[in-house]
Amino acid sequence: MLTYLNPLSWLAWFREFLLAWAVSLPLGSLPRAIPAVLVIIALAVGLIVARSGIAGWRNDLIGRQFVAAWQADDFPTAELILRRQLAQRPEDADLIYKLAVVRDSLEAKDEAQQLMRQLVGVKRHEQAARWLLSKNFLTESWEKMDETQRVEFGQLLNLVHEKSPQDLAISQLYAEYLIARGNLPKAMGLLEQLAPVQPMRGLQAAAIARQMGNESTADRLASRALEQVDKLAAEDPSNSVLWLAVAQNQLFLKRFPDALKTLERAAGRAKKPEDAAQLRQAVGETLVAWIRFIEESPNVAPQERVRVLKMLQTALEYAPNNPSVLMMVSDHVLATLDDDDESVVSTRNALVAGTSPGISHFIRGTAAMLKDDTETATMHLKIAADLLPRSGAILNNLAVALAAKDGASLEQALKISQTAIAQTAEATPHFYETRGQILVKLERYLEAVPDLERALLVEELAPKAHESLALCYKKLGEDELSRQHDDAAKQ
Repeated sequence: MLTYLNPLSWLAWFREFLLAWAVSLPLGSLPRAIPAVLVIIALAVGLIVARSGIAGWRNDLIGRQFVAAWQADDFPTAELILRRQLAQRPEDADLIYKLAVVRDSLEAKDEAQQLMRQLVGVKRHEQAARWLLSKNFLTESWEKMDETQRVEFGQLLNLVHEKSPQDLAISQLYAEYLIARGNLPKAMGLLEQLAPVQPMRGLQAAAIARQMGNESTADRLASRALEQVDKLAAEDPSNSVLWLAVAQNQLFLKRFPDALKTLERAAGRAKKPEDAAQLRQAVGETLVAWIRFIEESPNVAPQERVRVLKMLQTALEYAPNNPSVLMMVSDHVLATLDDDDESVVSTRNALVAGTSPGISHFIRGTAAMLKDDTETATMHLKIAADLLPRSGAILNNLAVALAAKDGASLEQALKISQTAIAQTAEATPHFYETRGQILVKLERYLEAVPDLERALLVEELAPKAHESLALCYKKLGEDELSRQHDDAAKQ
């Protein structure tokens, strides 16, 4: 009994069986069996290939058929091939993606959109998300998107960014989206990541930090961006774009003298006239920004006013037609009309004389109008209208600025607004909206209504105009009209 349980005995018996079997083989008849053996092997191989789905050569063959159909724009054949593949692999995300693209090419756009959204929602498929971004959002303006579209836009950008965090274009787009949605901390983080390869994104991040009230972070980011662009500009000293970037960083850091030196030096090195002109315009803008910084001081001494006027004179030399410079020249000349300080008067007169003839007559006419010298004002403003086609627009902007100031003289603002309308052959609704809002502040509600009704024709003016019309009609006892305009303003 122990013999049957001994493994060694079993091995010995198996060896004897194999030897006896080998001896008994009809080796003389073996060549006649070779064809049968080969047929069996071929059948076995065919069975394995047939049962392996689209593996191997069959896989390549179907793939080549799909590519050929796609290149020939034979979309029905391409769809047929894809559906055969999906019948065997229904969960293959790449096949579903290809099918959606084919269906879109066959004008079944709704089905294609549905398939892509399923891939994004269930499979988190990056290519499907990129396809939806390209088709639905990248050519659409933010203002035209409703809330549902904006939410989907953000979800798609988030998915693609998670899958491809090194994609700079997507990172930029996602950062802009986050800014538009008010998610400033996350946007700032993305911009910081982009800063090493795009230094000015660091300045954008710095601006967000300052907006959030974090001055130390803002200065750190702007200083880092300045260091990077300064190095790039030093390597390419004739590149005006890089020098503008350097000056922008210096301006952000309130290093106004440095920014001016940078721009003046760059203007002297510029090879193209248009680059030099752009840099000179930037000098004017920088001086305007510096003046605004100076004016943030609660009490500006006469010496500072003289300094500001001289800075404006320099700005006019560099950028005589720059709208920001011209508006500031107008504001400061008009603001110092009652200042009898000798140095202020002489500098102011020199400043007016240094402007173009059009702006010079505009300033003198506006000053005369504010002093109720109608005859002189009419003469100068008529000349300005001929020499300066946009003098009406400048007057309108001046009325807006004057009406917005604390302790403003609304009667003066109204007078300027009315002159702007009278001096402009075809005054736009913007002009009437300005006068209407001033009349509301003066509580002359009935007179304000026609001007505000004209403003409703312009989309960006309509909300404020509706709000003011609601107030006017309420004061005039027209409660139903007031409610209608109030509802429109809220919408």
